[in-house]
Amino acid sequence: LRPMLSLGNAFDDDELLAWHARVANLLERDDFEMVCELKYDGLAVALTYEEGVLVRGATRGNGSVGENVTANLRTIKSIRQRLLGAAPPRLIEVRGEVYFPKSKFELFNQERAAAGLQTYAHPRNTAAGSLRQLDPRMTAQRPLDIFVYSIGHLQGFRGGAQPESQGEALEYLKQLGFNVNDHNTTVSSPAQAIDFYRAWTENVESLDYGCDGVV
Repeated sequence: LRPMLSLGNAFDDDELLAWHARVANLLERDDFEMVCELKYDGLAVALTYEEGVLVRGATRGNGSVGENVTANLRTIKSIRQRLLGAAPPRLIEVRGEVYFPKSKFELFNQERAAAGLQTYAHPRNTAAGSLRQLDPRMTAQRPLDIFVYSIGHLQGFRGGAQPESQGEALEYLKQLGFNVNDHNTTVSSPAQAIDFYRAWTENVESLDYGCDGVV
């Protein structure tokens, strides 16, 4: 419903500080909060719900048009078929990242090897290939998971106050029943954002999924 844009990159502290300065200039204030999130190494998808019911799932594709992989996405247990709550929005498109947990990927390969089947080299590529299977039953045999990280489009909001920030959006997504990463952290300065990045650079191997940066 809205383009899935690619992310801009900052490769060092100075580039992050320059980005912060540009945003501060646009906002005409420098005391704004930022939400730090892990950047998952998976496959980006958009999930569309009408009256709380999943009606469509698509890959990112070229950013405006992606592949319709609804049937395959329905096989992922952590993707809700129906949203929680008595008053879901009339229409909501959420963005998420489908991934293959590292521990389950290793077990998956062990089982394939024991059966004399070809093993796979990389969880991300296997997750992407799994979503593009022509037969959803093949996708269902692979223990994929998802983190939902943003609202792409929202119409007909009902109940309470509509989310006004990324932090509020993440909380709202939790209330709807989506799998939202527990490590998301709100900070108030670039220094705190850099601390978050460095802490996870040192501990990235402790995660059960691929991570190649911080958003």
